[in-house]
Amino acid sequence: MPKNSSKYKQGDIVILELPFTDLLGSKLRPVLVLNAINLGDDMVVAKITSSPGLNRIAIKQSDLAIGRLKKEPSYIDCSSIFTVEKKLVVKIVGRLAEEALAKVKDELSNIFGLK
Repeated sequence: MPKNSSKYKQGDIVILELPFTDLLGSKLRPVLVLNAINLGDDMVVAKITSSPGLNRIAIKQSDLAIGRLKKEPSYIDCSSIFTVEKKLVVKIVGRLAEEALAKVKDELSNIFGLK
């Protein structure tokens, strides 16, 4: 998939250089784009991990509309949300299907008390 630095869409799975929480280093990792509107140079993302846990939505290959998962199952960590600059994106690797994205939105709604 080609890199598109000007616009990423909600549901895109991208690889980016994500800083550690102590800001003393970074790691290439997959994240899910969460924002539904263009935020200029920034975007809001959720970390994707291979470890199950609280507030994590399991995804498998069939949950992707396009692209491939490196590890299956993977988990979208709805409690690990970041605002990052789009320039940190290395590439787009997939897109979450609408049904799986709806599960993520439900979990985020529960976490933030939006229901």
